[in-house]
Amino acid sequence: MRNLHCLRLPLLLGILVSLIAACRIEDDKDVVVTIPPEYRVDVFQDRAPTDGTPTFGLWVESMAKFECPGFGIDASVALLGGRIEVTILGVQRPSPCVGDSATAKQFIPLGHLDDGTYPFSLSLRDVIVNNGTLQVENGRYVLSLPNPQGVEVQNYVLKHLPDGIIWGYAATPDEPSMPIADKFLTDLKTLTAENDLAPGFYSYFTISGTGVISLHGRISPAEAASVFVRRLLSSPDSLKGLLQNYRNDQQQPLTVKCWTTGGEL
Repeated sequence: MRNLHCLRLPLLLGILVSLIAACRIEDDKDVVVTIPPEYRVDVFQDRAPTDGTPTFGLWVESMAKFECPGFGIDASVALLGGRIEVTILGVQRPSPCVGDSATAKQFIPLGHLDDGTYPFSLSLRDVIVNNGTLQVENGRYVLSLPNPQGVEVQNYVLKHLPDGIIWGYAATPDEPSMPIADKFLTDLKTLTAENDLAPGFYSYFTISGTGVISLHGRISPAEAASVFVRRLLSSPDSLKGLLQNYRNDQQQPLTVKCWTTGGEL
């Protein structure tokens, strides 16, 4: 019996030493804290509705929904010595607060930036700080933000949108509106050409590698719609006339939203 106890003791000591060693190894490892994203973020170029003047910045939208539409994003922007610092402070409640639940959203302008590479930080209430860079070159913006915490960056690269591009949609909420929308798109082709844009993100829309167009949340309709992105060949007045004819039709008016690099029509 003594021999059996003597054999057990070294075995137990060996197990104990192994556990201690394992704990030491675990303690030496870097602890990685993962914060669930609170906001979706895009590099974005917002355009003035009157003349299409572009302003670069960030499009920020909350992951969570709030009790009504119209919630905005409270944020601060600082440009210090070539460094760009953006801090998301929270959400702003509209008054009055009426309607169905919706996400909070906001365009945060950064303004004109000369070509170059800028140190960039995106923070949440000074608690989480994500550091990276923003590269600007010939109207193209590239954000680098390794392992972002608290935010989900959906579009890191914003491509340059050349002049003369139009985009939008014709709403098709019911079956009678569908042939009207199809006829509008056919007539639109007489004033426009294919957009000839490379696949990528252009703020208000994205073009996939197969040519599929998806509108950004900034302008995407709440109902079914036929989407278009075209290059304008005629005068803006001709396009305005076409839009008015369909919008003001006495029998079946068509809801059409149309934006251009020269402003909203």
